[in-house]
Amino acid sequence: MKYVESIIDFFENNHVKTIFSYPGEQILPLYRKLHENSNIKCIDVKHEQSSAHAADGYFRITNKTGICLSTAGPGATNLTTGIATAFKDSSSIIAITGRCDKKYIGKNYFQELPMEFLNFSSGYFTKVADLCYFKEAFTNSKNLKKPIQINIPSNMYYENTITSKMNLDECFDNCKIETALNDIKKHEHSKNPVLLIGQGIYGNLSYNEIGDLNDILKNLEMPIVTTYPARGVVDESLENCFGLIGRRGNSVSNCALLSADTIFSIGSSFSYNTLFESIRDKILYKVVPLNFGINSTSNISTIVNSFNETFSKALKTDFPDLRHNKFQFGDYSNKINEILVNLPDNAIITTDAGNHTVFVSLLKKCVAPKNIISSHSMGTMGFGLSASIGVKFGCLDYNINREVISISGDGGFSMNIQELGTVFENNLKILIIVMKNNHLNMFGRIKNPDFNKIADAYGIDSVYIQNADEICENVHYFLKNNKPYVMVVECENEKLPKPFI
Repeated sequence: MKYVESIIDFFENNHVKTIFSYPGEQILPLYRKLHENSNIKCIDVKHEQSSAHAADGYFRITNKTGICLSTAGPGATNLTTGIATAFKDSSSIIAITGRCDKKYIGKNYFQELPMEFLNFSSGYFTKVADLCYFKEAFTNSKNLKKPIQINIPSNMYYENTITSKMNLDECFDNCKIETALNDIKKHEHSKNPVLLIGQGIYGNLSYNEIGDLNDILKNLEMPIVTTYPARGVVDESLENCFGLIGRRGNSVSNCALLSADTIFSIGSSFSYNTLFESIRDKILYKVVPLNFGINSTSNISTIVNSFNETFSKALKTDFPDLRHNKFQFGDYSNKINEILVNLPDNAIITTDAGNHTVFVSLLKKCVAPKNIISSHSMGTMGFGLSASIGVKFGCLDYNINREVISISGDGGFSMNIQELGTVFENNLKILIIVMKNNHLNMFGRIKNPDFNKIADAYGIDSVYIQNADEICENVHYFLKNNKPYVMVVECENEKLPKPFI
């Protein structure tokens, strides 16, 4: 069997449902096979960066590895920002890239250049037509939650597949839960423990299993705080969930961290957004990371039971209820709030980087996992719309019945505006909201095109909104129809509130 055929079989046998791609000479054999002879949806985006963001969004909602495909040279370099975003936010992605014929590698051939720049985590440069590269890449990406590149020379697709016993690196450590239970027991004398949950709690769970975590965690008899990407893993309206910590966290959650004598952590990477400079040194020495492989919800049930048994007499943190951050609404934040209150509570909102992201974070109470999907650690403008495409396909592939909303600033929206074409061609029901304040935060003013005319050119219905009282009817118009909709919301520039520290 030819290598290209073996790759398709491997994908289908591993239940790959969707791949995001942009065609090019060096990947043409695989690209054509996906379109012509497979059961896999090969979604043509309009820019390679968007293919990586879409694969990222696909992973974040499904917890299944996202896959993107691009050609050599500029195709690969265009992937860089998307792959870097996935690396910083610990997303499991396989980036398949093309390369020239093996005999031309290193000889300054057309579009030939060293490709190691995509190996933020690791990557495989295939030397023989062996599926071991794919097996190892999928295993490592799944367990490391990082993007991995597979680079394939163009002539290799037509070579006969071989089976080897190559010893490629398997660089992950699936710790046993007994170690975590012992770590809890060692701190049984803690009087004021707090549990910090990061996105690592999703482990290798399915989407449905992730949804079950709320029922398990709500029984925990100690305070819970979360990082940004873990918001909604436990309903933030529950008494034991104090909500988001960090630079944009609320005051009660940050106060809980400062007052705790022990902070147990599941799945947090302790980034500077989570533990910012002014409190970092006061927190880190109290942190007890609980490292264990999360392959079923029973792992979390065991941990919760251990906490409740060990700290049944622990003092509960008692702070005034400051979870609803208080600040004076301006025009921008008021319109964001009006959008949020008219969306279903479990809607999936993708954002870029900018004022809109901060206001969405402050004003949205997360009640379900992945309520907000954003470029947390990279702050990538242009992420929101592209990621929403991947999220929507993930929802379609795995029967996830939740609305998908993309909220962008006018600057970020312009960066990948071409993906309106992908949305239209696939009739994706996504509410695409552009907050148009003609500013890039504090950095300066920008001049915008007529976004509504652009939406019309792509064949997507749109509306221009000036007043907050127009938002409700337009959100509901989107909800009752089965098609994409663009809402351009004119708003005044507004200073961001200071962090609630």
